[in-house]
Amino acid sequence: MTRIAHRFRLALLGAALGVAPFAIHNAQAQALRPEVAKPLNDAQTLYRARRYSEALAKISQAAAVPAHTDYETVTIEEMRGATAAAAGDNATAEHAYETLLASGQLKGEDGQRTAAALAGLYFQQKEYGKAISAAQRYQKLGGGDPQMQTLLIESYYLSGNNAGALALLKSSVDAQTHAGHTPDEAQLQLLGTVAQRANDPAAYRGALEKLVAFHPKPEYWTDLIHAIRSKPGYLSALDVDVYRLRRAAGSLASADDYMEMTQLAIVSGSVAEGKQIVDQGFASGVLGHDAQADRERRLQALAAKRASAPADPQNPVAPFDVGFNQVFAGQQQAGFAAMDAALAKGVDHPDMARLRLGEAYYFAGQKARAVTAFKAVKGTDGAADLAQLWLLIATKS
Repeated sequence: MTRIAHRFRLALLGAALGVAPFAIHNAQAQALRPEVAKPLNDAQTLYRARRYSEALAKISQAAAVPAHTDYETVTIEEMRGATAAAAGDNATAEHAYETLLASGQLKGEDGQRTAAALAGLYFQQKEYGKAISAAQRYQKLGGGDPQMQTLLIESYYLSGNNAGALALLKSSVDAQTHAGHTPDEAQLQLLGTVAQRANDPAAYRGALEKLVAFHPKPEYWTDLIHAIRSKPGYLSALDVDVYRLRRAAGSLASADDYMEMTQLAIVSGSVAEGKQIVDQGFASGVLGHDAQADRERRLQALAAKRASAPADPQNPVAPFDVGFNQVFAGQQQAGFAAMDAALAKGVDHPDMARLRLGEAYYFAGQKARAVTAFKAVKGTDGAADLAQLWLLIATKS
């Protein structure tokens, strides 16, 4: 993060250095009196030879001439700021740029360039409060370089103003997404970090949602799902739905993932799905090759047995769950009819049921209906959060 801003500061400073020492050659140079122009011309020559200390002495000589015009003051301070910055004399450069901005003589790009260079100097010196003021001044002067916005955000962040950094980051990310652009991954990572520091769980989950949407990686899915499961009021029965989401996202990776999902599916009554999962684990080579291979084969045999077994009247399964299992068993028409009938009659957890209806449609290849079902999921038990993630997958796949 710091390296980005440092490179930006150097770029800004380079722009200032490339313009200010040559200002006296423009059309307004005639406004300089000879006793001012002569040492400034000498300073310019010395600057080009990288003899910065001598150039600064010549600029001080010009500054000692009494009764400056506004143009003379601006020219002297522009050259002093650029030369001092090149010499590494940041204090002198900062004072010169502050003087320029306070003069009210800089307009348009001249003011923007000076404010940007000043912000970069302050940032380099870790004077983040002053860097924020200078960066804001740059923006008020009409500057729109996104890298200056980055410097401003980092200044808030490094100064400990997490609320300020969070507000700017959210605004920047929202503007990019609304414009149809892909937010930078590093910026989204920073948004998540700042949201955590600001103790804003909703903003943190929002950052992770954008990371999995625009830069999908297994670790982002893991972090996001953990954030949802850690949310107060989360319904533990949704754990199997978390695994379904991970399966759709391609983030089932370990033997434990396949084993646990298989067991959760069987316990929930989705025995056909359980068989599919454990079979997928073996087909992918994840299962059957480690120290617990025998246990994994026993689970595969159990899943196959349960999937082919008739209904057990001693252990009845809820009508909605029967329909869900039918979808995975290849009886889609009957399964969806049973699920719809159960929802119409009433179920214990309607939002969880709507979530699972969307999952069934998704795995059945009916993406449009899945999207409709996911959009209908409400509540605060975690089902709605999972439905939002399903929408990311269902609308992109």
